[in-house]
Amino acid sequence: MGHDIDVAMSEFRPASVCGACGGSIRAVPVRNYGRNLRFAPRRHVYPRTPEELAAIVRESAHVRVVGAAHSWSPAIVTDDTLVSVDRMRSVIALDRDAMQVTVQAGMRLSELGAYLDEHGFALTSLGSIDSQSVAGVVATGTHGSGRNFRCISTQVARLQLVDGRGQDVTIERGQPDFAGAVVSLGALGVVHAITYDVVPAFRLHDVTQIRPFDESIEQIDELVASGDHVKLWWLPPGDDAIVFRYDRTDQPANDSKARRWFKERVIAVAVYRTLLAVGRLSGRRWIPAINRFLTKEAGRTLDRIAPSYIGFLTPIPPVHAEAEWAFDVRNAKPILREYRRLLPDDGHSYNFIQEIRFSKADELWLSPGYERDSMWLSLYNIDRAGWPAQLAKFEAFARAHGGRPHWGKQATVDRAYLRAQYPRLDDFAALAARFDPERKFRNAWLDEILGD
Repeated sequence: MGHDIDVAMSEFRPASVCGACGGSIRAVPVRNYGRNLRFAPRRHVYPRTPEELAAIVRESAHVRVVGAAHSWSPAIVTDDTLVSVDRMRSVIALDRDAMQVTVQAGMRLSELGAYLDEHGFALTSLGSIDSQSVAGVVATGTHGSGRNFRCISTQVARLQLVDGRGQDVTIERGQPDFAGAVVSLGALGVVHAITYDVVPAFRLHDVTQIRPFDESIEQIDELVASGDHVKLWWLPPGDDAIVFRYDRTDQPANDSKARRWFKERVIAVAVYRTLLAVGRLSGRRWIPAINRFLTKEAGRTLDRIAPSYIGFLTPIPPVHAEAEWAFDVRNAKPILREYRRLLPDDGHSYNFIQEIRFSKADELWLSPGYERDSMWLSLYNIDRAGWPAQLAKFEAFARAHGGRPHWGKQATVDRAYLRAQYPRLDDFAALAARFDPERKFRNAWLDEILGD
């Protein structure tokens, strides 16, 4: 696993009838955002209610779930029933006294962020992208950056799902199964509602600077402690890194829609994609020079204040390949030194930023941040030439340093290695068997992770 999955057109099934939803459901190719997955489920269904969802689960032999399809891992792949939660994306309740919001699973993070801001609330942290479904973010342990902030899944207080028997189940913080059920990889059932803890709306003061990468590595502990949310971008083989510091503030915003439009549409889309095309036309010879130029442009000194649900985000990137692993932050310096050498020396060009982020330890069984503060290192590339070799080399480096793969991104599954890294993996497999005794939610990817 971990490489492209492509189901031949000859294997596509004819349209079938969804007894729960009514009507004819045509089996058509499904593509993910990263364009590394293409498959044809026997049927693709769109329930609108938990009752319809339960009926679909009961009448299906195998079920997988898709939200925004913003994952690179084969989590959504099935040749039987693919359930889309796209028609379940409303706000169910906002409890101001409890500081909680309950939403349907298909709601996008962007929609949730805008809704919360309108009502004076926010999620306490976010990642760099907000186009994912809320359920997909939770199930894969997606994260932002900040040494005192845990992955987004830890903001969940309650889950409602349909299990393998077609029964509706509610799992709340404090219950014995909760820590195992949140980052679930879709193995326990189809989540249809999530309750998040929220905080009063806040703004982020974003200060962006360019620093020598080697200097940043040697001062990484001080650098990460210098702001509430700190991350680094690096465009190899450049000698500089872009350092983003975000501090939480109640100061008034000084950002503008015009500035965001220019930076996110003109610079990040038009200019960037033009430079990518130039790099490809040059036979990749100009990519190092282009990356140095982009570092200077993207790292121009910035001092802005924006609402948190906007300030956390980066412009939506072009389609690319993506892998990311979490490492014990106590070993950050030696790991970063080797990472700094790895990409320029592996014989490949990288026409995309590499992201370095940080998160606080959590208690969720399958979170890559389980019981350890983490540093996250990425491998991103738009140019797919040589990607399997790049991925293999990066994974060898990651395993040598005790890394844990991000469940939503590309990784080759090695169950023995995962068992060594996740002390509760066997406990999670037992939990999955209890919620799904007929293995309805299994696919080849989950079989490799959980075993028999």
